[in-house]
Amino acid sequence: MKSIRSKFLVAMLSIALIITLILSLVSINYINKSSQDTLITTVQPLAIQAARSFNATLNQYGSSFQSCVNNDEFLNIKDNNEMLKYLRNNFNLSIQNYCHFTLFNSAGNVVAADDTDITPVISASEIADASTTTTVIITNIVTQNQKQYFSILHSVDNTKSTNKLVVAVTIDGTVLENLISENIFGNSGYAYLIDAYGNTLIHKDEKTAAEKVNPIKKAETDDTYKDVAKAFQTITTNPSGACEYQYEGTDYIVGFSDTTYFNSKIVLVSGQNDFTGSTSSALVNIIIIGCVVMAITIVISIIFAKKISNPITSATQRIRSLAQGNLSDPVNVLDSKDELGILTNSLEETIDCLRQYINLITTGLTQISEGNLCHRIEGTFKGDFYKIKSTFNEILDSLSDTFASINMAAEQVNTGAVQVSLSAQNLSQGSTQQASAIEELSATLNDVSKQIRQNSEDAKNAYNIVSENTRAIGSCNEDMTNMLTAMNDIHTSTAEIAKIIKVIDEISFQTNILALNAAVEAAREGSKGFGVVADEVRRLASRSAEAAKQTASLIENSTAAVSRGSKIAEETAKSLNKVVESSNTIQGLVKNITEASETQADSIIQINTGVDQISSVVSANTSAAVGSASASEELSSQSLILKNMIARFNLKNNDEDNETEEPSVPDENINKFKYDYDIDDMPDENLNDNQNDSEINKFTESSDDDKY
Repeated sequence: MKSIRSKFLVAMLSIALIITLILSLVSINYINKSSQDTLITTVQPLAIQAARSFNATLNQYGSSFQSCVNNDEFLNIKDNNEMLKYLRNNFNLSIQNYCHFTLFNSAGNVVAADDTDITPVISASEIADASTTTTVIITNIVTQNQKQYFSILHSVDNTKSTNKLVVAVTIDGTVLENLISENIFGNSGYAYLIDAYGNTLIHKDEKTAAEKVNPIKKAETDDTYKDVAKAFQTITTNPSGACEYQYEGTDYIVGFSDTTYFNSKIVLVSGQNDFTGSTSSALVNIIIIGCVVMAITIVISIIFAKKISNPITSATQRIRSLAQGNLSDPVNVLDSKDELGILTNSLEETIDCLRQYINLITTGLTQISEGNLCHRIEGTFKGDFYKIKSTFNEILDSLSDTFASINMAAEQVNTGAVQVSLSAQNLSQGSTQQASAIEELSATLNDVSKQIRQNSEDAKNAYNIVSENTRAIGSCNEDMTNMLTAMNDIHTSTAEIAKIIKVIDEISFQTNILALNAAVEAAREGSKGFGVVADEVRRLASRSAEAAKQTASLIENSTAAVSRGSKIAEETAKSLNKVVESSNTIQGLVKNITEASETQADSIIQINTGVDQISSVVSANTSAAVGSASASEELSSQSLILKNMIARFNLKNNDEDNETEEPSVPDENINKFKYDYDIDDMPDENLNDNQNDSEINKFTESSDDDKY
């Protein structure tokens, strides 16, 4: 465990360290901010100056080239190669090694050239534009064979020549790279040229310039370019200015400005670390100052910590021994009026008071252990310790009252236990008789349930048979109706046949008359053959008439039989209708009987279930009654033991009992007693109401505990 001296030292050192760190961070931040602001305010003018120098140099190139081309000496040269030689010897000798001269006609064809591999960088449109003007034309930067070039074109004002000539000088991009590199600042600084869209035109890395690297497009696929792309968006949207970006963990400061040529901007870049060297020196100085401050703080802290910690350490050791129960050792009191003196004096006073309190409490506990509950603690207890005295005396009063109440309650418990035992035995016998009666009732209900279930099944079978008979009688009734319809049809057909027979009879009569007339005519004419025919016809007519009479007689008999059958069938149909109606009524009655039987069976099952539940409750009551009887006997013996134990205590007299208020018992315990026991089982009326309530409460709680 750390001592207060070490804590004091740690606190002072922590404060000194924190102050030093805060001052260092603030100073470094201020220096960095100042350096950054200075760089930003410096780099923009540098970029503008670099752009002006760049424009002036290109103007000088154009003016120098124009002077050479318009020189009379050049114009008087007749040979094309001599013209190129003159330009090579007179145009800006400082960049002579980076120049390539070409002579074109107005059609754009090469007339003469130093290097034909370079001529494709000049387009025909640029040659045509140059041939139509007397001023210098500077072309855009073009990449050829991984190198950058730009050209200066001017038309040759030679009136002696029949063809319009255009002379061009193609300059290597290295010239531009050297030109803008003259404006770099910082150890890691460099400069490059970009177009209005962010594409790199001239760069110290030829590959970057050849590929026209654009950080804005690079950022779409490479997250390392995001900060660079944000800076380039600022560069491309402003004519000049300064900004910052971070790339691969290095912070860069950027200045930029528009140029007149190539639709381009000059960008000056330098690492911020080149200008933060002063920050490191300041940091070293601040650290040295901080170390000196911390050393002084340590010395001062040790001196003061020793003066403060010694008295506190002594008091701490005494409090530690006090926590271990040592009240006899003295306290090293500091003769001082400050907090340390007050602390040691208060500690000594506290130990004296505790010693007195413990002696008084020990005496009181000794009296209690000897059975004397009339003892009371006297003496002066200060402040919150007074609660110990009052609480201790209240505990003694409460114990005395409690033991007196327990003594009285033991007598009541003994009496009540005997009465409960007798009641429990009677209850047990009655429960046993109830259980046997319920078992017999349950068996009877089971038999009735089986009979009702059998009746329900028989009613169902009867209902099914009656239903089938009803359907069969219905079918017979339908067949009888069909038979009546058929007999009516036969009766109608018989009447029609009778009419036909009558017509046949009439035809036979007429045929007979015709045969008679034929015989008369045959006799008159004397024709035997015709007479024979007439005789045969007459015989045939006679036979037809006889057959018609016989058929009519049979038909009349059939008609009479059909009429009798129709009447019988009608009577039978009426009888069947009555049978059908009776069958339907019987079917409904049997259905009602079936449903009633099923309902009775369900009711019997529910009654059976209820009887089983009653049987289980009665069995439980029987077991509870037996347990109550045994528990009451045990309770009686325990109450005697309790009285013997309380007899060894010295309790207060009756006068003190009257001065002490007896504890009240909730009314719900009295109600519980009234519902559980008879009037004869109530406690003795000689006891006062509070004692009765207390005894009732304890008695019922004991009964419940024994029950469970």
